[in-house]
Amino acid sequence: MPSSRLLSATVALAAAAALIACGQAPGGSVATTAPDAASQRLTTLTSLDMRVARVAQRLSEANVELCPAVRLAAGWALHSASQYSNELRPLVHSRFGLDGDLPGVLSAPPGSAAEEAGIREGDLIIAVNGTALDPGPARARPAFEGLAANIAVVDRGLAGGATRLDIRRNGQPLSMTVQPHRACGYEVQLNPSDELNARADGRRLFISTALAGFTRSDDELALILGHELAHHVLRHRTWSDVGGAGREANEAAAVSGAGDKETQADRVGLFLAARAGYDTAIAPAFWRRFGAANWRVRYPQLRHASAEARARALEQVQVEIDAKRAAGAPLLP
Repeated sequence: MPSSRLLSATVALAAAAALIACGQAPGGSVATTAPDAASQRLTTLTSLDMRVARVAQRLSEANVELCPAVRLAAGWALHSASQYSNELRPLVHSRFGLDGDLPGVLSAPPGSAAEEAGIREGDLIIAVNGTALDPGPARARPAFEGLAANIAVVDRGLAGGATRLDIRRNGQPLSMTVQPHRACGYEVQLNPSDELNARADGRRLFISTALAGFTRSDDELALILGHELAHHVLRHRTWSDVGGAGREANEAAAVSGAGDKETQADRVGLFLAARAGYDTAIAPAFWRRFGAANWRVRYPQLRHASAEARARALEQVQVEIDAKRAAGAPLLP
């Protein structure tokens, strides 16, 4: 894949209108009317980003043998001051110690290569294998390209294996080496939106803040991200550098399965979550709660069964998973 990042923290820039597909219903906004609205909004967004990073890293490493695209990754979530709005930028300077386009570590999930190397939340990456990263110019408006350029340098280092990082922690310089892990080669991106949506485009997985916030636990979040990762495992989505996102692959799936693509992704996604150690027995109850809260998933839609039909189908998939576990068989979909 063009990038080896696991998660792209697009807290201030992502276009909500880009979120269409597997989730379908509008939901509540993450905004608040309290006097400290900006601070609370930043806390909400970064907390969701950390959750998504944690679940995505675990799913990615647990299912690497099933993914068509594989890469070496640190498993972290990175962000920069320059990507935030002018309203939030002073807060991220004080809260995270961010500096221009330099990548800051928003999350180093447990078990990730970043955490194993001693990387901590709040660390600022200054150089990679002796190559200094560019803090960029002063920016009047939010921009992502400077951070993206620096992340590309980090990615190239990780692609070669053990990578030496010069970092700044609480103003003090440190040097440490990250030994990246093999993981699925897809970015996972949290996008601010009040639409309850998630999608896969062949190169990335997207989930909205509204949908991530709707989930009550990492187990529920793993159901959504597992479903989208399953689209990639099944090669339902392909990326064309000429044609862009969401190009449909042919109907034949890489993993055998009955039903349409969404039914297949529900089934395989439950296996992916189970392989990562999440409690998948909650899936039917989650879909019934989702259906009760959102009329557009309560009833059948184009390419999507009703929430109740999906819940019943997943009950049968859980029986299959339990049987494989009882027999000591690999959890292969």
